[in-house]
Amino acid sequence: MCALLTNMTQPFYVQPINTLSRMDTLKDDAALEDGVGAIHRQPGKGVYMTRALSPFRLRILMGVLCALLAVFVARSAWLQLLQGSQFLALAEGNRIQSDRLTAMRGKIFDRSGQLLVSNEPSFALWVNVAALEDSAHYVSLVAQAAALLDMEESGVHDLLLEPVRAGASVLLTPDLSHEQAMRVLAAPETYEAFEVRQGTRRTTTSADQQTLSGVIGYVGLINEEEYLAHETEGYALQDVIGKTGVEATYERLLRGRPGERNIETDAFGEALTVLNERQPIDGADLTLHIDIELQREIERLLNDRARTQPRLRAAVVVLDPRDGAVRALVSYPGYALDTFGLRINRTAYATLVDDERQPLFPRAIAGQYPSGSTIKPVVAAAALEEGLINEHTSFLSTGGLRIGQFFFPDWKAGGHGVTDVRKALADSVNTYFYIIGGGYDEFQGLGLSRLVTYANRFGLGAPLGIDIGGEAAGFLPSDRWKRETKGEPWYIGDTYHVAIGQGDLLVTPLQVATMTAAFANGGTLFSPQVVDRYVEQGRVHDMTPVVLEQQVVSMEAIQIVREGLRQGVTYGSSRRLNDLPIKVAGKTGTAQWHSTRDPHAWFTGFAPYDDPQIVVTVLMEEGGEGSAVAVPLARDILSWWFAR
Repeated sequence: MCALLTNMTQPFYVQPINTLSRMDTLKDDAALEDGVGAIHRQPGKGVYMTRALSPFRLRILMGVLCALLAVFVARSAWLQLLQGSQFLALAEGNRIQSDRLTAMRGKIFDRSGQLLVSNEPSFALWVNVAALEDSAHYVSLVAQAAALLDMEESGVHDLLLEPVRAGASVLLTPDLSHEQAMRVLAAPETYEAFEVRQGTRRTTTSADQQTLSGVIGYVGLINEEEYLAHETEGYALQDVIGKTGVEATYERLLRGRPGERNIETDAFGEALTVLNERQPIDGADLTLHIDIELQREIERLLNDRARTQPRLRAAVVVLDPRDGAVRALVSYPGYALDTFGLRINRTAYATLVDDERQPLFPRAIAGQYPSGSTIKPVVAAAALEEGLINEHTSFLSTGGLRIGQFFFPDWKAGGHGVTDVRKALADSVNTYFYIIGGGYDEFQGLGLSRLVTYANRFGLGAPLGIDIGGEAAGFLPSDRWKRETKGEPWYIGDTYHVAIGQGDLLVTPLQVATMTAAFANGGTLFSPQVVDRYVEQGRVHDMTPVVLEQQVVSMEAIQIVREGLRQGVTYGSSRRLNDLPIKVAGKTGTAQWHSTRDPHAWFTGFAPYDDPQIVVTVLMEEGGEGSAVAVPLARDILSWWFAR
């Protein structure tokens, strides 16, 4: 091309034209200068023209054109050689459309095979992000959505404040009715900013079972924090994920694995053919240890009591002492399992949060309370194991102990007389436990350190590892803790308080039930478990019981304590259970926690005494005396269970 430019200075010929006819009068060698070039006429050759372009200008022009040519060649090489693979991938991406195939979430059953949670078809309404960002159309879009969903415009606006994003769309509502979905699908030109997507939603066959919600939990759309935490596990922003309970703990099993379909499309985006397809793998089905009929009966019994006690708050834990299986886990009051859909209803949530009875609080596993006298079996077992007492060691109960200016009372005025360890457990004699816990006169008690050590062996002061989230650890105090938090030394009176389950000691209902199970089964401490087994791709997987402590204390110590708990039913503080057709052993508790409010009422026990199959632990917040409030509820539960 540069060589071609050099020829521009050579003359070239043109045929004569009419506009030049007037030049005939010019001399043959005359020239007409026009400031650009010259026009000449030669006889027999016609008219020819030459360019008056200086060599300097010519070099500039040639340089510019050569530079443009070099840029063009370099750009072409960069696009084709260095970026070719990237643009090929983009082209393939436009040609091939990938569809994500969602796996069906696993179902949940109770121990007898009753279906608790399954899936049903649903519709979700999504709105285009660009439409939301266009302020000119936002108001009309909100009005259109409000009319479609039959709700206030302010409510629609609230739904869009924290949208769940999936690519170029945000979720408006995950629960669109069939009629609403058909309206959108039938008029795409009217609802051009909206998109209806088909999916599934969790549904329960026990919608009336409010206390089951804390066990099952709920699912919701994955949020940004969860998405980042599970980014390597193949989640998408429109996926659901377990938020609480079994749904969260067993998310990996319940979720399954999504599939994928790659479709070849034409230039208009129309599908041509399926290139390849990977089918999704549905989630595993779970079978729980929970007995839904027992759970329902306990809730019914509490509902009956709530009619006369509107502020009733309670927790009930029922375990199988043979393996730690959770038969019922009741935090009362609860909330409806379908309260939380894929997106939380703010009004419903606010109502639950503002309820003074705290229905969202899983008090059975997270409530921390003074244990009251339910701790006394642990104190007795520790003193027997350490050799401080034997089954015949007795002390005189005259109504309490005096240490200096302080008096530590028995609950019975005048005392209980001569008391051995079995009677101390049966009648819940405080004096006996003051002495073996903290010592008195010449008798050397366990002391705080050993009390805490044995309490920890029996599962207190640390989470037990139940397979649903939110479990609390409870609390076992220490001398150092008191000095650091209260600025006071540890006194013998503090030890006395711990020995009878008062003071700074805190336990959960689940811990008390697990501790009781160790006495029932002969000394093995199990981690309580909700899930029994799961079925994944046709294969059954049984969950193995988790042993925390194989033999907490000797069988001899366990047996003496068991006999004391049995006497508590035959003539002691739990004697209301003595008319049941099966033998029961148990311990009551009345836990002081406030100077002006009623104490918490406890009962924990097991049955049948000779072959324990069930442990029942009851806590009634601010219920009063354990023997008067908690024992009757335990009696109703045991009566129903064994009658069935």
